[in-house]
Amino acid sequence: MTVATEQTWHWHVDVGADRRVLALSGEIDMSGADRLDDLLHETVAEAGAVEIDLAGLTFIDSTVLSILVGAHHHAVDRGVDLTLLNATGQVRRILDLTGIMQLFGRVADPPPTAV
Repeated sequence: MTVATEQTWHWHVDVGADRRVLALSGEIDMSGADRLDDLLHETVAEAGAVEIDLAGLTFIDSTVLSILVGAHHHAVDRGVDLTLLNATGQVRRILDLTGIMQLFGRVADPPPTAV
């Protein structure tokens, strides 16, 4: 497992034989965008399946949305199964409203409940 801390967010990667789980937490905006982009590309390049666990993520901006779309296309080009997990709160609402949850197709968590 690899763990790292950025200024406003943290990440760690659990490594399996041909699967990686990238867990993100905190708040990611344009200040962390370059590192997130590199991290996603590295993770996709190393495995046949990648799950991005968003359970600890409390905020994302449009830069992060763009990076997720780019990671999706990168994964498709490489034949890697890329899945979003555990998106909640503001993060889930933004991903649903922008259609990014649907872009990923396979989502391994239930839709949000009505408040």
